[in-house]
Amino acid sequence: MLWQFALFYCCQQIFSIFYNFSPPLSCADANFHFSKPKCKLSKTEICEELTTNCSQITVGDAPFHSMVQDFKMFCGSAAYNAAWVATIQFLGVLIGTVTYGHLGDHFGRKPVSLFGISVGVIFGVASGFAPTWQLFAASRFICGTSIACILVVFYAYILEFILPEQRVFLRSFFNWGYARVIFTLVCFVCGYWRSAAIATALLASPIIPILFFLPESPKWYTTKGRLAEAEKAERQIAKLAGIAYIEESKVDEAKDHRDTTIYTMKDLFTSWPIAYRTIVVGALWFSTSLSAFGSDLNSGNLAGNFYLSQFVSGGVTAFAKIFVFMLDTWIPSFDRRKLHQYPQVAMLLCYMTIMILMVLPESDCSHQGSRDLAIVIVNIIGVSFIELTWDACYLVAVECFPTKIRTIGIGTCSLLARTGALLAPQMAYLSNIYKPAPYAVVCSIGVVSLLVSIFFLPDTKGVDLANLEPTDELKYDHRMSVGENVIIQRRMTEVSQRRETNVSKA
Repeated sequence: MLWQFALFYCCQQIFSIFYNFSPPLSCADANFHFSKPKCKLSKTEICEELTTNCSQITVGDAPFHSMVQDFKMFCGSAAYNAAWVATIQFLGVLIGTVTYGHLGDHFGRKPVSLFGISVGVIFGVASGFAPTWQLFAASRFICGTSIACILVVFYAYILEFILPEQRVFLRSFFNWGYARVIFTLVCFVCGYWRSAAIATALLASPIIPILFFLPESPKWYTTKGRLAEAEKAERQIAKLAGIAYIEESKVDEAKDHRDTTIYTMKDLFTSWPIAYRTIVVGALWFSTSLSAFGSDLNSGNLAGNFYLSQFVSGGVTAFAKIFVFMLDTWIPSFDRRKLHQYPQVAMLLCYMTIMILMVLPESDCSHQGSRDLAIVIVNIIGVSFIELTWDACYLVAVECFPTKIRTIGIGTCSLLARTGALLAPQMAYLSNIYKPAPYAVVCSIGVVSLLVSIFFLPDTKGVDLANLEPTDELKYDHRMSVGENVIIQRRMTEVSQRRETNVSKA
Protein backbone atom coordinates (compact mmCIF):
# COMPACT_ATOMS: atom_id res chain seq x y z
CA MET A 1 0.00 0.00 0.00
CA LEU A 2 2.91 2.35 0.74
CA TRP A 3 4.25 1.71 -2.75
CA GLN A 4 0.87 2.51 -4.31
CA PHE A 5 0.70 5.84 -2.46
CA ALA A 6 4.23 6.55 -3.61
CA LEU A 7 3.20 5.91 -7.21
CA PHE A 8 0.40 8.45 -6.80
CA TYR A 9 3.13 11.02 -6.29
CA CYS A 10 5.27 9.66 -9.14
CA CYS A 11 2.38 10.50 -11.47
CA GLN A 12 3.53 14.10 -11.09
CA GLN A 13 5.65 13.17 -14.13
CA ILE A 14 2.52 13.22 -16.29
CA PHE A 15 1.00 16.29 -14.59
CA SER A 16 2.27 18.36 -17.53
CA ILE A 17 -0.46 16.74 -19.64
CA PHE A 18 -2.89 18.72 -17.49
CA TYR A 19 -1.15 21.96 -16.49
CA ASN A 20 0.18 22.43 -20.04
CA PHE A 21 -3.14 21.65 -21.70
CA SER A 22 -3.71 24.19 -24.45
CA PRO A 23 -7.35 24.95 -25.30
CA PRO A 24 -8.41 25.47 -28.91
CA LEU A 25 -7.88 28.97 -30.32
CA SER A 26 -10.04 30.67 -32.91
CA CYS A 27 -10.84 34.15 -34.24
CA ALA A 28 -13.96 36.24 -33.71
CA ASP A 29 -13.29 38.49 -36.73
CA ALA A 30 -16.09 38.17 -39.26
CA ASN A 31 -13.77 38.13 -42.29
CA PHE A 32 -11.07 35.85 -40.87
CA HIS A 33 -10.45 32.48 -42.47
CA PHE A 34 -7.58 30.04 -42.05
CA SER A 35 -5.49 29.43 -45.14
CA LYS A 36 -6.64 25.81 -45.21
CA PRO A 37 -8.81 23.49 -43.09
CA LYS A 38 -7.84 23.85 -39.44
CA CYS A 39 -7.21 20.12 -38.98
CA LYS A 40 -4.50 20.38 -41.64
CA LEU A 41 -2.61 23.05 -39.67
CA SER A 42 -0.10 22.47 -36.92
CA LYS A 43 -0.41 24.37 -33.64
CA THR A 44 2.45 26.64 -34.68
CA GLU A 45 0.78 27.45 -37.99
CA ILE A 46 -2.52 28.22 -36.24
CA CYS A 47 -0.77 30.63 -33.86
CA GLU A 48 1.07 32.35 -36.71
CA GLU A 49 -2.11 32.96 -38.69
CA LEU A 50 -4.07 34.14 -35.63
CA THR A 51 -1.39 36.53 -34.35
CA THR A 52 -0.83 37.92 -37.86
CA ASN A 53 -4.35 38.29 -39.23
CA CYS A 54 -6.75 38.23 -36.27
CA SER A 55 -7.63 41.11 -33.93
CA GLN A 56 -9.96 39.12 -31.61
CA ILE A 57 -8.42 35.79 -30.65
CA THR A 58 -10.84 33.65 -28.63
CA VAL A 59 -10.12 30.73 -26.33
CA GLY A 60 -12.40 27.71 -26.61
CA ASP A 61 -13.78 25.56 -23.82
CA ALA A 62 -11.28 23.17 -22.22
CA PRO A 63 -11.84 20.06 -20.08
CA PHE A 64 -9.15 21.30 -17.65
CA HIS A 65 -8.24 24.88 -16.67
CA SER A 66 -4.48 24.85 -17.11
CA MET A 67 -1.51 27.01 -16.20
CA VAL A 68 -1.28 27.90 -19.88
CA GLN A 69 -4.66 29.64 -19.65
CA ASP A 70 -3.86 31.60 -16.48
CA PHE A 71 -0.49 32.86 -17.68
CA LYS A 72 -1.56 33.28 -21.35
CA MET A 73 1.08 30.90 -22.67
CA PHE A 74 -0.63 29.98 -25.92
CA CYS A 75 1.76 30.94 -28.71
CA GLY A 76 5.32 31.92 -29.52
CA SER A 77 7.98 32.14 -26.83
CA ALA A 78 5.35 31.89 -24.08
CA ALA A 79 4.29 28.47 -25.36
CA TYR A 80 7.94 27.45 -25.44
CA ASN A 81 8.26 28.52 -21.79
CA ALA A 82 5.28 26.33 -20.90
CA ALA A 83 7.06 23.35 -22.41
CA TRP A 84 10.16 24.23 -20.40
CA VAL A 85 8.30 23.77 -17.11
CA ALA A 86 7.98 20.05 -17.79
CA THR A 87 11.61 19.87 -18.92
CA ILE A 88 12.74 21.57 -15.69
CA GLN A 89 10.83 18.97 -13.66
CA PHE A 90 12.57 16.17 -15.56
CA LEU A 91 15.90 17.86 -14.83
CA GLY A 92 14.96 17.65 -11.15
CA VAL A 93 14.37 13.91 -11.51
CA LEU A 94 17.70 13.59 -13.30
CA ILE A 95 19.65 15.34 -10.54
CA GLY A 96 17.66 13.63 -7.79
CA THR A 97 18.54 10.14 -9.04
CA VAL A 98 22.25 10.78 -8.44
CA THR A 99 21.86 12.71 -5.19
CA TYR A 100 19.33 10.50 -3.44
CA GLY A 101 20.94 7.29 -4.72
CA HIS A 102 24.17 8.08 -2.88
CA LEU A 103 22.35 9.36 0.21
CA GLY A 104 20.21 6.22 0.40
CA ASP A 105 23.20 3.89 0.39
CA HIS A 106 25.14 5.99 2.92
CA PHE A 107 22.53 7.17 5.44
CA GLY A 108 19.93 4.42 5.07
CA ARG A 109 16.68 3.88 3.18
CA LYS A 110 14.23 5.07 5.82
CA PRO A 111 15.55 8.55 6.76
CA VAL A 112 16.32 9.48 3.16
CA SER A 113 12.89 8.30 1.98
CA LEU A 114 11.19 10.20 4.81
CA PHE A 115 13.07 13.39 3.95
CA GLY A 116 12.58 13.14 0.18
CA ILE A 117 8.86 12.38 0.31
CA SER A 118 8.21 15.12 2.91
CA VAL A 119 10.00 17.70 0.78
CA GLY A 120 8.05 16.52 -2.27
CA VAL A 121 4.68 16.94 -0.56
CA ILE A 122 5.60 20.41 0.75
CA PHE A 123 6.80 21.75 -2.60
CA GLY A 124 3.99 20.02 -4.49
CA VAL A 125 1.49 21.91 -2.38
CA ALA A 126 3.52 25.12 -2.71
CA SER A 127 3.48 24.85 -6.51
CA GLY A 128 -0.29 25.30 -6.41
CA PHE A 129 0.20 28.80 -4.96
CA ALA A 130 2.92 29.92 -7.40
CA PRO A 131 2.17 33.49 -8.60
CA THR A 132 4.32 33.13 -11.74
CA TRP A 133 5.24 30.32 -14.08
CA GLN A 134 8.91 30.73 -13.10
CA LEU A 135 8.17 29.98 -9.41
CA PHE A 136 5.90 27.14 -10.47
CA ALA A 137 8.78 25.68 -12.50
CA ALA A 138 11.15 26.02 -9.53
CA SER A 139 8.69 24.14 -7.30
CA ARG A 140 8.28 21.44 -9.93
CA PHE A 141 12.06 21.01 -10.02
CA ILE A 142 12.06 20.13 -6.31
CA CYS A 143 9.10 17.81 -6.91
CA GLY A 144 11.18 16.09 -9.56
CA THR A 145 13.97 15.36 -7.08
CA SER A 146 11.41 13.80 -4.72
CA ILE A 147 10.11 11.61 -7.54
CA ALA A 148 13.68 10.38 -7.96
CA CYS A 149 13.89 9.64 -4.23
CA ILE A 150 10.79 7.43 -4.50
CA LEU A 151 11.91 5.62 -7.64
CA VAL A 152 15.42 4.95 -6.36
CA VAL A 153 15.56 4.86 -2.54
CA PHE A 154 11.99 4.16 -1.44
CA TYR A 155 11.60 1.41 -4.05
CA ALA A 156 14.74 -0.33 -2.76
CA TYR A 157 13.44 0.09 0.81
CA ILE A 158 10.13 -1.60 -0.05
CA LEU A 159 11.71 -4.48 -1.99
CA GLU A 160 14.19 -5.23 0.79
CA PHE A 161 11.22 -5.96 3.08
CA ILE A 162 9.44 -8.49 0.89
CA LEU A 163 10.17 -11.99 -0.40
CA PRO A 164 11.55 -12.65 -3.91
CA GLU A 165 8.27 -14.23 -5.05
CA GLN A 166 6.37 -11.10 -3.95
CA ARG A 167 8.24 -8.66 -6.20
CA VAL A 168 6.12 -9.29 -9.29
CA PHE A 169 2.99 -9.33 -7.10
CA LEU A 170 3.89 -5.85 -5.84
CA ARG A 171 4.33 -4.38 -9.32
CA SER A 172 1.26 -6.20 -10.64
CA PHE A 173 -1.39 -5.29 -8.06
CA PHE A 174 0.05 -1.98 -6.88
CA ASN A 175 1.08 -0.31 -10.08
CA TRP A 176 1.36 2.74 -12.30
CA GLY A 177 -1.94 1.97 -14.02
CA TYR A 178 -3.99 2.39 -10.83
CA ALA A 179 -1.96 5.47 -9.92
CA ARG A 180 -2.66 7.03 -13.29
CA VAL A 181 -6.39 6.38 -12.96
CA ILE A 182 -6.53 7.95 -9.47
CA PHE A 183 -4.34 10.86 -10.53
CA THR A 184 -6.59 11.55 -13.52
CA LEU A 185 -9.67 11.28 -11.29
CA VAL A 186 -8.27 13.89 -8.89
CA CYS A 187 -7.51 16.24 -11.77
CA PHE A 188 -11.01 15.66 -13.16
CA VAL A 189 -12.64 16.48 -9.81
CA CYS A 190 -10.48 19.56 -9.26
CA GLY A 191 -10.65 20.81 -12.83
CA TYR A 192 -8.09 23.54 -12.06
CA TRP A 193 -4.31 23.27 -12.10
CA ARG A 194 -3.76 24.99 -8.73
CA SER A 195 -6.13 22.80 -6.71
CA ALA A 196 -4.99 19.73 -8.64
CA ALA A 197 -1.33 20.45 -7.79
CA ILE A 198 -2.20 20.63 -4.10
CA ALA A 199 -4.48 17.58 -4.06
CA THR A 200 -2.17 15.29 -6.06
CA ALA A 201 0.81 16.17 -3.84
CA LEU A 202 -1.18 15.32 -0.71
CA LEU A 203 -1.91 11.84 -2.09
CA ALA A 204 1.53 10.78 -0.83
CA SER A 205 1.12 12.28 2.66
CA PRO A 206 -0.11 9.01 4.34
CA ILE A 207 3.37 7.56 3.78
CA ILE A 208 5.03 10.02 6.15
CA PRO A 209 3.41 9.06 9.50
CA ILE A 210 3.57 5.33 8.67
CA LEU A 211 7.32 5.50 8.08
CA PHE A 212 7.81 6.57 11.70
CA PHE A 213 6.50 3.16 12.82
CA LEU A 214 8.60 1.09 10.41
CA PRO A 215 12.26 0.17 11.05
CA GLU A 216 15.20 0.67 8.77
CA SER A 217 15.86 -2.10 6.25
CA PRO A 218 17.57 -5.01 8.06
CA LYS A 219 19.42 -5.80 4.84
CA TRP A 220 20.95 -2.32 4.84
CA TYR A 221 21.97 -2.67 8.50
CA THR A 222 23.60 -6.01 7.72
CA THR A 223 25.69 -4.60 4.86
CA LYS A 224 26.95 -1.93 7.24
CA GLY A 225 27.97 -4.55 9.80
CA ARG A 226 25.39 -3.25 12.29
CA LEU A 227 24.08 -6.70 13.15
CA ALA A 228 22.56 -5.79 16.52
CA GLU A 229 20.45 -3.10 14.87
CA ALA A 230 19.55 -5.49 12.06
CA GLU A 231 18.26 -8.02 14.60
CA LYS A 232 16.31 -5.30 16.41
CA ALA A 233 14.70 -4.25 13.12
CA GLU A 234 13.78 -7.86 12.34
CA ARG A 235 12.19 -8.25 15.77
CA GLN A 236 10.16 -5.09 15.17
CA ILE A 237 9.00 -6.40 11.80
CA ALA A 238 7.95 -9.71 13.37
CA LYS A 239 6.01 -7.83 16.04
CA LEU A 240 4.21 -5.70 13.45
CA ALA A 241 3.42 -8.85 11.46
CA GLY A 242 2.02 -10.57 14.54
CA ILE A 243 4.37 -13.55 14.33
CA ALA A 244 7.06 -14.97 16.58
CA TYR A 245 10.62 -13.91 15.87
CA ILE A 246 12.87 -16.85 14.97
CA GLU A 247 16.48 -16.13 15.78
CA GLU A 248 18.80 -17.27 13.01
CA SER A 249 22.38 -18.43 13.40
CA LYS A 250 24.74 -15.64 14.28
CA VAL A 251 27.18 -14.35 11.75
CA ASP A 252 30.83 -14.69 12.67
CA GLU A 253 31.53 -12.04 15.28
CA ALA A 254 34.63 -11.06 13.38
CA LYS A 255 32.36 -9.69 10.72
CA ASP A 256 30.41 -7.61 13.23
CA HIS A 257 31.99 -4.29 12.40
CA ARG A 258 30.64 -1.06 11.06
CA ASP A 259 31.23 -0.56 7.35
CA THR A 260 32.07 3.14 7.01
CA THR A 261 32.86 2.93 3.31
CA ILE A 262 31.15 5.61 1.25
CA TYR A 263 30.13 4.03 -2.04
CA THR A 264 29.80 6.14 -5.19
CA MET A 265 28.90 5.64 -8.82
CA LYS A 266 32.45 4.62 -9.65
CA ASP A 267 31.95 1.46 -7.55
CA LEU A 268 29.57 0.27 -10.28
CA PHE A 269 32.57 -0.08 -12.59
CA THR A 270 35.26 -1.42 -10.25
CA SER A 271 34.56 -5.05 -11.16
CA TRP A 272 33.58 -6.67 -14.43
CA PRO A 273 30.40 -8.38 -13.14
CA ILE A 274 28.94 -5.14 -11.74
CA ALA A 275 30.08 -3.07 -14.72
CA TYR A 276 28.50 -5.60 -17.07
CA ARG A 277 25.16 -5.41 -15.26
CA THR A 278 25.27 -1.62 -15.10
CA ILE A 279 25.87 -1.25 -18.84
CA VAL A 280 23.26 -3.80 -19.91
CA VAL A 281 20.48 -2.75 -17.53
CA GLY A 282 21.27 0.95 -17.98
CA ALA A 283 20.93 0.61 -21.76
CA LEU A 284 17.48 -0.96 -21.32
CA TRP A 285 16.37 1.82 -18.95
CA PHE A 286 17.50 4.47 -21.43
CA SER A 287 15.70 2.93 -24.39
CA THR A 288 12.52 2.22 -22.40
CA SER A 289 12.35 5.78 -21.08
CA LEU A 290 12.94 7.28 -24.50
CA SER A 291 10.22 5.06 -25.98
CA ALA A 292 7.73 5.70 -23.17
CA PHE A 293 8.02 9.46 -22.94
CA GLY A 294 8.45 9.82 -26.70
CA SER A 295 5.15 8.05 -27.32
CA ASP A 296 3.44 9.95 -24.48
CA LEU A 297 4.40 13.30 -26.01
CA ASN A 298 2.87 12.18 -29.28
CA SER A 299 -0.36 10.98 -27.66
CA GLY A 300 -1.51 14.42 -26.56
CA ASN A 301 -3.51 14.86 -29.76
CA LEU A 302 -5.48 11.65 -29.43
CA ALA A 303 -9.00 11.95 -30.79
CA GLY A 304 -11.97 11.61 -28.47
CA ASN A 305 -12.63 12.60 -24.88
CA PHE A 306 -9.55 13.95 -23.08
CA TYR A 307 -10.25 12.30 -19.71
CA LEU A 308 -11.54 9.07 -21.21
CA SER A 309 -8.25 8.52 -23.02
CA GLN A 310 -6.32 8.96 -19.77
CA PHE A 311 -8.63 6.64 -17.82
CA VAL A 312 -8.49 3.96 -20.51
CA SER A 313 -4.67 4.15 -20.69
CA GLY A 314 -4.41 3.67 -16.92
CA GLY A 315 -6.98 0.88 -16.85
CA VAL A 316 -5.39 -1.09 -19.68
CA THR A 317 -1.97 -0.79 -18.04
CA ALA A 318 -3.29 -1.99 -14.66
CA PHE A 319 -4.98 -5.01 -16.24
CA ALA A 320 -1.87 -5.92 -18.24
CA LYS A 321 0.26 -5.91 -15.09
CA ILE A 322 -2.14 -8.31 -13.35
CA PHE A 323 -1.87 -10.61 -16.37
CA VAL A 324 1.92 -10.55 -15.96
CA PHE A 325 1.56 -11.68 -12.34
CA MET A 326 -0.49 -14.67 -13.44
CA LEU A 327 2.15 -15.62 -15.99
CA ASP A 328 4.94 -15.24 -13.43
CA THR A 329 3.05 -17.33 -10.85
CA TRP A 330 1.64 -20.10 -13.00
CA ILE A 331 4.48 -20.43 -15.50
CA PRO A 332 7.83 -20.69 -13.65
CA SER A 333 9.74 -20.44 -16.93
CA PHE A 334 8.35 -16.93 -17.46
CA ASP A 335 11.48 -15.15 -16.27
CA ARG A 336 12.68 -11.54 -16.31
CA ARG A 337 14.05 -11.88 -19.83
CA LYS A 338 10.67 -12.91 -21.22
CA LEU A 339 8.99 -10.15 -19.19
CA HIS A 340 11.08 -7.66 -21.13
CA GLN A 341 11.21 -9.29 -24.56
CA TYR A 342 7.56 -10.24 -25.15
CA PRO A 343 6.13 -6.75 -24.40
CA GLN A 344 8.96 -5.22 -26.41
CA VAL A 345 7.98 -7.23 -29.48
CA ALA A 346 4.31 -6.31 -28.98
CA MET A 347 5.21 -2.62 -28.63
CA LEU A 348 7.20 -2.73 -31.87
CA LEU A 349 4.26 -4.29 -33.71
CA CYS A 350 1.90 -1.61 -32.35
CA TYR A 351 4.06 1.33 -33.37
CA MET A 352 4.89 -0.14 -36.76
CA THR A 353 1.13 -0.40 -37.28
CA ILE A 354 0.74 3.28 -36.33
CA MET A 355 3.44 4.23 -38.82
CA ILE A 356 1.57 2.40 -41.56
CA LEU A 357 -1.72 4.05 -40.58
CA MET A 358 -0.14 7.50 -40.57
CA VAL A 359 0.99 7.29 -44.19
CA LEU A 360 -2.59 6.66 -45.29
CA PRO A 361 -4.58 9.63 -46.64
CA GLU A 362 -5.73 12.00 -43.89
CA SER A 363 -9.27 11.79 -42.57
CA ASP A 364 -11.84 14.44 -43.44
CA CYS A 365 -11.98 17.31 -40.93
CA SER A 366 -15.72 17.01 -40.45
CA HIS A 367 -15.53 13.73 -38.57
CA GLN A 368 -13.11 11.32 -36.91
CA GLY A 369 -12.06 8.74 -39.45
CA SER A 370 -11.56 5.07 -38.83
CA ARG A 371 -7.82 5.62 -39.22
CA ASP A 372 -7.75 8.07 -36.31
CA LEU A 373 -9.73 5.71 -34.10
CA ALA A 374 -7.37 2.84 -34.96
CA ILE A 375 -4.35 4.98 -34.06
CA VAL A 376 -5.90 5.82 -30.67
CA ILE A 377 -6.57 2.16 -29.85
CA VAL A 378 -3.21 0.85 -31.05
CA ASN A 379 -1.36 3.66 -29.27
CA ILE A 380 -3.03 2.85 -25.92
CA ILE A 381 -2.13 -0.83 -26.35
CA GLY A 382 1.46 0.12 -27.22
CA VAL A 383 1.77 2.36 -24.15
CA SER A 384 0.57 -0.48 -21.90
CA PHE A 385 3.25 -2.81 -23.29
CA ILE A 386 5.93 -0.17 -22.67
CA GLU A 387 4.81 -0.07 -19.04
CA LEU A 388 5.40 -3.83 -18.81
CA THR A 389 8.97 -3.40 -20.02
CA TRP A 390 9.41 -0.91 -17.16
CA ASP A 391 8.56 -3.73 -14.73
CA ALA A 392 11.34 -5.86 -16.16
CA CYS A 393 13.80 -2.95 -15.96
CA TYR A 394 13.03 -2.23 -12.30
CA LEU A 395 13.02 -5.86 -11.21
CA VAL A 396 16.30 -6.71 -12.93
CA ALA A 397 17.98 -3.58 -11.56
CA VAL A 398 16.98 -4.40 -7.98
CA GLU A 399 18.01 -8.04 -8.40
CA CYS A 400 21.35 -7.29 -10.09
CA PHE A 401 23.03 -4.94 -7.64
CA PRO A 402 24.36 -5.88 -4.17
CA THR A 403 22.69 -4.19 -1.19
CA LYS A 404 25.68 -1.92 -0.54
CA ILE A 405 25.32 -0.20 -3.89
CA ARG A 406 21.72 -1.04 -4.77
CA THR A 407 20.27 2.47 -4.67
CA ILE A 408 23.35 3.83 -6.45
CA GLY A 409 22.85 1.20 -9.16
CA ILE A 410 19.15 1.94 -9.51
CA GLY A 411 19.95 5.65 -9.38
CA THR A 412 22.45 5.33 -12.22
CA CYS A 413 19.95 3.39 -14.32
CA SER A 414 17.34 6.01 -13.52
CA LEU A 415 19.84 8.70 -14.50
CA LEU A 416 20.15 7.12 -17.93
CA ALA A 417 16.37 6.86 -18.11
CA ARG A 418 15.97 10.57 -17.34
CA THR A 419 18.50 11.35 -20.06
CA GLY A 420 16.23 9.48 -22.44
CA ALA A 421 13.24 11.44 -21.13
CA LEU A 422 15.04 14.73 -21.82
CA LEU A 423 15.59 13.64 -25.43
CA ALA A 424 11.93 12.72 -25.87
CA PRO A 425 10.79 16.30 -26.69
CA GLN A 426 13.22 16.32 -29.62
CA MET A 427 11.47 13.22 -30.91
CA ALA A 428 8.14 15.02 -30.68
CA TYR A 429 9.57 17.89 -32.71
CA LEU A 430 10.28 15.47 -35.55
CA SER A 431 6.52 15.13 -36.06
CA ASN A 432 6.53 18.69 -37.43
CA ILE A 433 8.67 17.42 -40.29
CA TYR A 434 7.15 13.98 -40.79
CA LYS A 435 4.36 12.61 -38.61
CA PRO A 436 5.52 8.95 -38.44
CA ALA A 437 9.10 10.05 -37.59
CA PRO A 438 8.76 9.83 -33.76
CA TYR A 439 7.39 6.32 -34.00
CA ALA A 440 10.16 5.37 -36.40
CA VAL A 441 12.69 6.47 -33.77
CA VAL A 442 10.86 4.50 -31.06
CA CYS A 443 10.88 1.38 -33.23
CA SER A 444 14.58 1.76 -34.04
CA ILE A 445 15.49 2.17 -30.38
CA GLY A 446 13.15 -0.71 -29.51
CA VAL A 447 14.86 -3.10 -31.91
CA VAL A 448 18.26 -2.32 -30.39
CA SER A 449 16.83 -2.76 -26.89
CA LEU A 450 15.33 -6.11 -27.85
CA LEU A 451 18.66 -7.35 -29.20
CA VAL A 452 20.45 -6.27 -26.02
CA SER A 453 17.86 -8.13 -23.96
CA ILE A 454 18.16 -11.30 -26.04
CA PHE A 455 21.95 -11.54 -26.02
CA PHE A 456 23.04 -9.88 -22.76
CA LEU A 457 20.25 -9.55 -20.19
CA PRO A 458 20.69 -11.94 -17.22
CA ASP A 459 17.79 -13.79 -15.66
CA THR A 460 17.59 -12.78 -12.00
CA LYS A 461 14.22 -14.23 -11.03
CA GLY A 462 14.20 -15.45 -7.42
CA VAL A 463 17.55 -13.93 -6.45
CA ASP A 464 18.05 -13.47 -2.70
CA LEU A 465 18.85 -9.78 -2.27
CA ALA A 466 20.54 -10.31 1.10
CA ASN A 467 23.06 -12.76 -0.34
CA LEU A 468 23.68 -10.95 -3.62
CA GLU A 469 27.37 -10.15 -3.86
CA PRO A 470 29.35 -9.37 -7.02
CA THR A 471 32.02 -12.03 -6.47
CA ASP A 472 29.65 -14.83 -5.47
CA GLU A 473 26.91 -14.80 -8.07
CA LEU A 474 28.95 -14.38 -11.24
CA LYS A 475 32.51 -15.26 -12.20
CA TYR A 476 34.06 -14.02 -15.43
CA ASP A 477 37.07 -15.20 -17.39
CA HIS A 478 38.57 -12.22 -19.22
CA ARG A 479 40.21 -14.57 -21.74
CA MET A 480 36.79 -15.64 -22.98
CA SER A 481 34.42 -13.73 -25.23
CA VAL A 482 31.45 -11.77 -23.94
CA GLY A 483 29.09 -14.34 -25.44
CA GLU A 484 30.82 -17.20 -23.61
CA ASN A 485 30.71 -15.27 -20.36
CA VAL A 486 26.99 -14.68 -20.85
CA ILE A 487 26.46 -18.44 -21.13
CA ILE A 488 28.45 -18.99 -17.92
CA GLN A 489 26.42 -16.27 -16.21
CA ARG A 490 23.11 -17.89 -17.13
CA ARG A 491 24.28 -21.34 -16.03
CA MET A 492 25.46 -20.06 -12.65
CA THR A 493 22.19 -18.21 -12.15
CA GLU A 494 20.25 -21.42 -12.84
CA VAL A 495 22.47 -23.39 -10.42
CA SER A 496 21.96 -20.71 -7.75
CA GLN A 497 18.21 -20.84 -8.22
CA ARG A 498 18.13 -24.65 -7.96
CA ARG A 499 20.24 -24.50 -4.78
CA GLU A 500 17.85 -21.96 -3.21
CA THR A 501 14.85 -24.08 -4.19
CA ASN A 502 16.36 -27.20 -2.59
CA VAL A 503 17.18 -25.29 0.60
CA SER A 504 13.64 -23.91 0.72
CA LYS A 505 12.14 -27.41 0.31
CA ALA A 506 14.44 -28.80 2.98
